[in-house]
Amino acid sequence: MQKRKCLLSVAMIVKDEEHNIRRALDSIKDVADEIIVVDTGSTDRTPQIVREYTDKLYFHPWKNDFSEARNNSLKYPTCEWVFIYDADEEVSEDFKKNIRSFLESLPSDVNTVYLPTLSYLDWDFKRTEVASTPRIFRNGTVYYKNIVHNQAIYKPKVVNANFLIYHYGYIWTRKLKKQKYERTASLIRKHLEACKDDTERLYYLVQLYKTEKTGGTACRANEVGWQALQLLKRLTSIPAIGLEFLYLFSVDLLNAGLNDLAEQLSKIAIQAVPEYPDPYLSLIHVSFKRKDWRSLLKHYNDFKKAVEHASVNIEKFGWTIMSFKDVPTADVLAMIAAIELEDYDKFNKIALERFGKNEDVREDLVQYLLNRASAKDVEKALAGLKKLIEFAKRKNLRLNAQPFYEKVVEKRLPVRIEEILLSQITPFSYVLLKRLETNADLLLDFLCSGQYEKLVHENGVGGLLFVYTHLPDNEKKLFLEKFLEDEDSLIKGVARALYADHLLKESRFLEAIRSYRHSIELVPELSQFIKPIVEDLKTRLDPTIEGVYEELYRFYAKQKEFMIDFKKYAGNDVSKLYLISDSDVALYVSAVHTDKAEKAVELLGKIKEPSKFPMYHYRMAKFYSKFDKEKAFAHHIKAVEENEKLADIAFGRFGYTGLYPNATLNWFEKSDPIVWVGNLSEKFCTLGVIHPVRAWKRSKKGLLYAVPYPIDESIKAYKELEKELVVEPFTKLKEPQLRQMLVETGWDNVEKAESLESFAQLLEDLGIETSKDSKRRIVLEGVETQLDLGKLLGDAKEALIFYHFPNLSDENDPAWFYPAFRILRSSAQMKKELSKLGYEVVREFFLDRSLRCVWVTFSHY
Repeated sequence: MQKRKCLLSVAMIVKDEEHNIRRALDSIKDVADEIIVVDTGSTDRTPQIVREYTDKLYFHPWKNDFSEARNNSLKYPTCEWVFIYDADEEVSEDFKKNIRSFLESLPSDVNTVYLPTLSYLDWDFKRTEVASTPRIFRNGTVYYKNIVHNQAIYKPKVVNANFLIYHYGYIWTRKLKKQKYERTASLIRKHLEACKDDTERLYYLVQLYKTEKTGGTACRANEVGWQALQLLKRLTSIPAIGLEFLYLFSVDLLNAGLNDLAEQLSKIAIQAVPEYPDPYLSLIHVSFKRKDWRSLLKHYNDFKKAVEHASVNIEKFGWTIMSFKDVPTADVLAMIAAIELEDYDKFNKIALERFGKNEDVREDLVQYLLNRASAKDVEKALAGLKKLIEFAKRKNLRLNAQPFYEKVVEKRLPVRIEEILLSQITPFSYVLLKRLETNADLLLDFLCSGQYEKLVHENGVGGLLFVYTHLPDNEKKLFLEKFLEDEDSLIKGVARALYADHLLKESRFLEAIRSYRHSIELVPELSQFIKPIVEDLKTRLDPTIEGVYEELYRFYAKQKEFMIDFKKYAGNDVSKLYLISDSDVALYVSAVHTDKAEKAVELLGKIKEPSKFPMYHYRMAKFYSKFDKEKAFAHHIKAVEENEKLADIAFGRFGYTGLYPNATLNWFEKSDPIVWVGNLSEKFCTLGVIHPVRAWKRSKKGLLYAVPYPIDESIKAYKELEKELVVEPFTKLKEPQLRQMLVETGWDNVEKAESLESFAQLLEDLGIETSKDSKRRIVLEGVETQLDLGKLLGDAKEALIFYHFPNLSDENDPAWFYPAFRILRSSAQMKKELSKLGYEVVREFFLDRSLRCVWVTFSHY
């Protein structure tokens, strides 16, 4: 039998590991061609156990130097590759099955393999941490240095492999781990006490910094790191350990949000050694945090050049290059930057190269890249995105590709399902891909998965009409038959009316009439639609007579905007239903539920029969109000004209009549810009006398005026109806507000007025007399209706004027909606007009929300 190639040697250094060593050797024995064990002074049964597995056991005295012991173990391997392995570890099944074929497949320029180590932190194996480190080296390409922290000095090219190693040392030897940390830290601190040379002191400070990072606390590590940085600044040149430290500490600074300082340290390292790759990687991360995409790509290009140089000149670097293993991460960050800059050629170029390789890439970064790319021009990025999906399938990444699928379906991009199908997808993603494959209408399938009866009974007659509308014609009649004897009389009645339509088309006239009459018995309100049909049938038996469906649909659609609770069935995908169906309902529901106004207008504009949606123009108006107020106003007008209920949304008492007298003043100009548009009845009932739709325009004078502009008689009628219907006016002033103003003025008298009668007790409490002869006036209302402020002030020499002005950035401010307002003045406008009348402002007060008060005195008073 042919002897297998000597591919993999295992090199171990051990001491007193009898409780661990058997598990480690059992795990690796069938994978390795030879096992090298160097014992540094065991006093337990470790050597006896080792001899059961290998005859290559060597004894070497412990010299308080880990690197010396590790380098000794590297003298003995004879195979092509050497795996550095510890007694408290165990290789995974994936490692056992695949490591040999993986190593055999590597090209000759690869010398180092990083492997992930999963360290268990508790007895329940629930708390873990993972770190990727260089573990397998081409024989003769690695050595270790440093007494305390042995560090692999290896030769590129570096690859990453996802063959897990389990580490139990943090469980079984937690106490020993602590002892090791304390022993190591103590040893370094003693060295530091004796250090007189700054360069040597820096070396041990950095070693202590690394020790604290791994076994101590972040606080101590940061303190030591800061000390090392201050010392480094005093040196005239940067030693090798200093360059390594600059990179490591810049990463800590980045994680702490100290981006500027991280950038500074990275640039110091680059200035010292421009060929050093690691600081360029740090700058890539700085740029990513700042979203400075152009700088990121510049640093990326510099990083790639430095990596290429370092990989063939490794002997010129006297310290470990840590960024070799992070090239995949840098590639993904560069792809993100290219996508953000819409440089699709660069994105595709990097993607095709990176995702064509088998190296591991952080799943969260790949997901972020996919999300960002899906938000851009997917068609231009398609080549790279298909390669990304191919990579995700190959590596079994758990990605959510739904945003990508949505764009592919929406744009009808030329892809095959097998090119983009991931093994784990959301239900909506599955429907999207099915839609891409079949182009079928999948709205019903997605919402109820064929459970039509359940949907109907959960939503009543709305559910019945919805399902009936979206079923193929050849399935409609059979569907209705399930509800002809339903327990719900409304469902039963509507089902019989629709069933009669089918009998009519089949020329089964007598049965159709019976079914129509039966539906009226069940639901009397249907008679208004059915009787005309029956009357027609009495004069002519014609199967082309229009049935009841269209009228029924419109009737129930007016009562409820949505036939079913789409949000309940579609969840967060409710705004994307248009992707799986071209139906008007899918377009309408998607538009209403999206948070993108321009997209909503686009979808609503595709609806073929807008008349089936009583809220269509209202919804159009609401979305247009975000970016085109002229069109919003036109749609609001059309909305109330076509659906009279929209004239009183809040209370439903007054329908639209069209009889709302308004005026056009000579200073109104068509070109005056609209600053707000809306339906007043969303917040206030217009009581049938004020037009429910309003636009507020800004005149060249600076005033905001209402369009339509209600005439005086309409305003008067509205105020009278408010009193008659006991509706509290929006403008009613609260007693504490008036008290505050009067205390500020210190007045002892005011002009007597009917509007002050409700505040009689307040005035008495403050010792303020009311008199017709007083020259002090309180204006409680009228600023929002009266063009001439002089008429409100009369001959007053001093006045408190209350008025409303909305927050211009708050489209829901009630001041926009109050029907009895027709003029709005800003603070600056008030001052301007009052100054022309000879008044000076003493003080302004900003009260609740839109309510304001200005205290004025006549200039010569």
